[in-house]
Amino acid sequence: MVLPIFVGALRADENTPFSPDYLNRVWNDALELPTLPFHFDGKEWAITGGITAATVVALTADGEIREYFDKHRNNFSDSLSRYTTHFGDYHYQLPIQVGAWALGSAFGYAPLKKSAADGMEASLLAAGIVTPLFTRISGRELPSSHRRPLLFQPFKRGHPGRESFPSGHTTEAFAVATVFDVNFREEFGYWQTPFLYALAASTGASRIYDQKHFLSDVILGAGIGWSIGRWISDKPRNASAPRFSLAPSLNGIVVSWTF
Repeated sequence: MVLPIFVGALRADENTPFSPDYLNRVWNDALELPTLPFHFDGKEWAITGGITAATVVALTADGEIREYFDKHRNNFSDSLSRYTTHFGDYHYQLPIQVGAWALGSAFGYAPLKKSAADGMEASLLAAGIVTPLFTRISGRELPSSHRRPLLFQPFKRGHPGRESFPSGHTTEAFAVATVFDVNFREEFGYWQTPFLYALAASTGASRIYDQKHFLSDVILGAGIGWSIGRWISDKPRNASAPRFSLAPSLNGIVVSWTF
């Protein structure tokens, strides 16, 4: 099974990670991403305004929330937080998404295959580019530093990974939850929605509990992840079929030629 999956990765298909068509799709989406606000409609501006307003309101309560969790810790919550935080860790997400893509390809299940491909791209753009850019600009330190919550020092020189605003783990969690939710809605409706977003929300809660992020960091990170995940998963893929493709199957390799 290892060989078919490896060969399948070379398939000319927008939903096959690391294939030429997939890399081209990611590149084009990355170029389009900065221009999206210029094409927002009223609903999209309302969502953006809502995320911004919620983040600003949370800023006023960040200090109190940090102090509350600092004083209310227990062994059960510590253990639970150690598990839930991993849903937003790309070290765990990447193998899961690669495995999901392999299963979707082997069983010919398009929603799973597209979800995995969308998830990898959403993780890269949202948690790998947009959120790190925001954290670098904001210069806000982690809650564990016990500095003033509203202290922002844009472009401050310091240790990479010590910036707080917004939360990268939460961005990752909501981006992946969103692409899986949207891609499975046509077949399952909204049955998977509460479960996926509960996982994502538990990741954000763990970051607050562990004093890795403030509430406002988590809200903004969730908004970034959801927005980019929704945008990527709503885009049509494979409008024109590839002429030659290789894909894994339960019996070996499927070779197809279209003309």
